[in-house]
Amino acid sequence: MGTRNFDLGARDMKAAGRFALKQGMSSFTSIDTMSDRWNLFVDYIHEHHSIGRMEMISQDVVIEYGSWLADRVDEDELEVATAQNYVSTVNRVLEIARGDNALQVSPTQDCGIPKRSGVATENMAVSDEVHNLWVKLVHPRIAAMLDLQRWFGLRFEESAKFDAYTAQCELASGLISVTEGTKGGRQRQIPCSNPWQVVAIGQAMKRQENSRSMIFSAMNYREFRQYCYRMSTQHGIRFHRERHAFAQRRYLELVFEECPVAANIGHGQAHLTWLAQELRIDIDEAKQRDASARSRIAQELGHSRIEVTNAYLG
Repeated sequence: MGTRNFDLGARDMKAAGRFALKQGMSSFTSIDTMSDRWNLFVDYIHEHHSIGRMEMISQDVVIEYGSWLADRVDEDELEVATAQNYVSTVNRVLEIARGDNALQVSPTQDCGIPKRSGVATENMAVSDEVHNLWVKLVHPRIAAMLDLQRWFGLRFEESAKFDAYTAQCELASGLISVTEGTKGGRQRQIPCSNPWQVVAIGQAMKRQENSRSMIFSAMNYREFRQYCYRMSTQHGIRFHRERHAFAQRRYLELVFEECPVAANIGHGQAHLTWLAQELRIDIDEAKQRDASARSRIAQELGHSRIEVTNAYLG
């Protein structure tokens, strides 16, 4: 595979990353700060991928790391700017070490980290046409997971650990329980009244076969996640965009009009004024409907704060 860590003068990836920054940057303060950020990435890939040298790092690994950071932002454990800086540091170190930007990823487009304002200004939801293309490109189990993410708003881990047989038994109640892979162990229930949701569960049952989840019986979760992210990166698939589609569909179902980012209208007063006009209601009622829908969607996405819906809905 060649000289370890691109001949940066260190066998340890943390030290090699610092050497790279010294080669490519002049500010000692920035080098110290970025070295600390790089070290967090190294710890992550050691734990989750057993990677011990820079040459083994691939783009799907960086995207998975960024998606993990995006989840931490969603859970209010990490500031948006901090998460973006972590990804930017990985980009910079790898660019210097490799001498190219082949592994560059976008914190927002590829990883799902919100814009710095926390309010979406670009529609990140995957369209029906693109979704239908994605499910044709991947293994049928991953295709079934994409459907679950789209129609139930599941995170990647939640869709991987989803038991379609249990969900099938719950269909009569009109509520599907999400219990495995949730953040902070917070279980939730998601309404199931859309025919496409029933289809998604049926497809998941078919692909799940005799397993207890969508994970291949020959793999543990970590191995399965690596397999899925390799395939998704190969085909340009971004799992988090399915959750955006779910959130926007639910807003339309609850409010009977599009959310700001789908309607291409600014967040706040501009959208509320538009809602009032379209629904023929006063501003106060439009504001109440918007807030009620956002609260409901936040719960269905597995969040405790209504503000997180800004990243999905605008």
